[in-house]
Amino acid sequence: MNDLNSRSSELAGILLATVVIHVVGLLVVSAVLLVRREDTSRGRLPIPYYLGGFVGVGTVFSSMYAFSSLGASLAVALGLLGQTLFSVAVDATGFMGRTRYPLSARSFPGIVLAVAGVAVMVQDWRSDAPAMIVGLASGVLPGLTFIFNSELGRKKGIFHGTRINYIVGLSTILLLVAATRPSLDTVVKAAEAVRAAGPAAPFLVLGGGVTGVIVVSSINFVFPRIPAFSATLLMFAGQAMTGVTIDAIATGSFDVRRVAGTLVLLVGLAVNGWLARRREPSLAERRRG
Repeated sequence: MNDLNSRSSELAGILLATVVIHVVGLLVVSAVLLVRREDTSRGRLPIPYYLGGFVGVGTVFSSMYAFSSLGASLAVALGLLGQTLFSVAVDATGFMGRTRYPLSARSFPGIVLAVAGVAVMVQDWRSDAPAMIVGLASGVLPGLTFIFNSELGRKKGIFHGTRINYIVGLSTILLLVAATRPSLDTVVKAAEAVRAAGPAAPFLVLGGGVTGVIVVSSINFVFPRIPAFSATLLMFAGQAMTGVTIDAIATGSFDVRRVAGTLVLLVGLAVNGWLARRREPSLAERRRG
């Protein structure tokens, strides 16, 4: 999803690409809801439950910038590290009424290893520092979005919560477009750039929105059912290796430094999960959470 979004932004610009991503996502999830009804009778919820789409716009911007500046593997690694730190904080504080899992000193060896894995991958600390900060934010922001969306999905239904996410996100990005007022010439050039992409254009235009619905809906299903750190760890293995693979396809060879860094990162996260293993909450505790 992140790679498709970053490629779309290179063609059409971040603002216009983000509008398309949200429009496509909203259409896809609305189509799903035509054939899959959900109970939405819980009424209005507190405002924080609806902020997932707002924060998600920042997620799209930050991931686009990190991917284009750092490459897929390092951008993914930094995003994973940011999500790790955020998920540990969520579990420790019981954010938004989730079940608390007290922070233990046994969590730190794995996190240190994860940081070391990212450090191995960095080639130029000075020039990459701004993009690296954005890369970390690209992990923290979706972590926050995941919590908002999963709690909304738990109360409103998985796909209904996903649709609300896209409505709020699209409203946010349209306000940004109205504030910046891109010229007609900019829009025309973006359309020409997309057409120039040839057979890949439909996939680049539609892919980010479609995969986004899959990601948000999956997270809405998974996050309410297991600790935030466990859910994050499960996503990490697939994301990290996908990032390495994308870079290998783009360059025609594997970067040994980035492969090694990714493996150290994953080992660190696995060690964290093993050392800081917490007892699973009972069904009654989950319901209270």
